[in-house]
Amino acid sequence: MTVTRLDNGAMHLPSARDGEALLWKRIPGGVSSDEREEVDEWLDSKTIGDLDARDALLSRILRHPEVVNRAAEPHGFANCYVHHPGDLVIEWCCGDSAEALCANLLAKDFAEGLSPDKAVELYSQYSVGFGDGTVILRRHSSCLYGRHAAEVTEAIKKRYES
Repeated sequence: MTVTRLDNGAMHLPSARDGEALLWKRIPGGVSSDEREEVDEWLDSKTIGDLDARDALLSRILRHPEVVNRAAEPHGFANCYVHHPGDLVIEWCCGDSAEALCANLLAKDFAEGLSPDKAVELYSQYSVGFGDGTVILRRHSSCLYGRHAAEVTEAIKKRYES
C-alpha cells in the first residue's frame, strides 16, 4: 500500500506541539501522564456503573450493524467507538436523524428483554439510554467529507464490494 496526496505534493511528518510526544519517537510501551490517568480509570471497573449493562449494550449494537450503517447510508458506514467506559458513540453525517436511528433499532427488537421503563430513555437529542447503557449520538449537521463526499462514498462502496 502506498499513501499519496491527492495533489501529488510532498508528504511530511507532523511536528510535536508543546507538551506532545510523537508516537514514533516514544519509548515502546511508554505512556504519558494523561494516558496513565486514563488507563487507570479504564482499568478500574468501579468507573463503570454496571459491566453487564455495558456488555449487553455493545452486544446488541454488534448484532445490528446494518441498522447503524443505514443511518449513514450516503457514505456507507457510521463511525462507532467507545467514548468512556460506559458509553458507546455512534457518529455520522448525511443520513438518518438520531430519532430515526433509535426507531430503527427498536424495530429490530434492540430493546427486547429490557424492562419497559428502561427500554429507551431519550436524555437529549445527543444521548439515549438503552437499558442501563448510554449511546451518544453524534449526527453532524454538515457533511464531514465536504466537496469530496461523492468520491469518498464511491470509494467506500467499492471496498464493500470486494
